[in-house]
Amino acid sequence: MKVGVSLVFDAAHSLPEYEGKCRNIHGHIYRVDIVVEGDIDPDTRFVIDFADLKALLREVVEELDHRYINEIIDYPTAEYIALYIRDEMVKRLDKRLRIVSLRLYEGEDKWVEVEG
Repeated sequence: MKVGVSLVFDAAHSLPEYEGKCRNIHGHIYRVDIVVEGDIDPDTRFVIDFADLKALLREVVEELDHRYINEIIDYPTAEYIALYIRDEMVKRLDKRLRIVSLRLYEGEDKWVEVEG
């Protein structure tokens, strides 16, 4: 069974090797959607409690929120930010769960998605 949550955060980054406006420091509103999969735990009757999944995602997002992401991720394209969030979530999730997908929106109409 699959369970998902979303969170929004604000951050700035720059892409110094890019030829265009994104070379300069600029900010975005990001939204992260994560979907995990696992069996229903017979004790809790949840795959994972929504609140617990959101709290884990919040821990990761708080590291990026209102920050200059270049100080955390070497070359923070949306692709690398999504991979960073995915990797940090893998470290925090119960081993009985797996990430199905993680989608990172950069603004309202642009997104990248990592599967698995």
